[in-house]
Amino acid sequence: MNNAAAIIDFMKIVEKLCAVTRDSRLRCGAPESDADHILKLCWLVMLVTPYLKVKLDSARMLELALVHDLVEAWGGDFSLSAQEKHPELAEIKKQKEREAIEHYRTLLPEPLGEKIYNLFMEFENKSSREAQVVWVLDRIDGNLQANFYHDGDVRYWADCDGGEYYYSYTLSGNTRQKKCLEFLNEDILLQLENAVLNLGRENMRKCGIKI
Repeated sequence: MNNAAAIIDFMKIVEKLCAVTRDSRLRCGAPESDADHILKLCWLVMLVTPYLKVKLDSARMLELALVHDLVEAWGGDFSLSAQEKHPELAEIKKQKEREAIEHYRTLLPEPLGEKIYNLFMEFENKSSREAQVVWVLDRIDGNLQANFYHDGDVRYWADCDGGEYYYSYTLSGNTRQKKCLEFLNEDILLQLENAVLNLGRENMRKCGIKI
């Protein structure tokens, strides 16, 4: 197989991300897809990077953002809340992701296959500061998108797998990324986290949800 054919075959996998749905909904009411999320995460990386106190490799961060959910084209997505409630789902997801990334590793000619594999493992293991920042922004984007549906109608959280978590962290501030945020100690990330929390609290007030 020549390089062009291999790239086209790989893009068929990338295209599948447009059909993998997440727990959040878009402003228009449609389910958010992995492709939607990856695009927004790339934007967050680009917008945040200039304000980081520790200068990082912005191109690598964009690559990490592009690759981080690629494996879900293979086995779909399980919400973090669903995995926490049902540990067996977390193990199924890990197994599918291992199978996916090993498969993808062989689809592209070198050095691309190995590069995608290494980027994914770097993100999963949070083995660089770049990966840690992208991991935090990945979580922040999920929380931000949860507040965008119908301009902040957060009553729909009650129908989501992660609904209980959304209400809980919005009130307490105990997000999954809190410890990593404290470790990174980047003002722009802390400001962004607080802004999303405040947006959630305001949306809860607007919807008549007791806080």
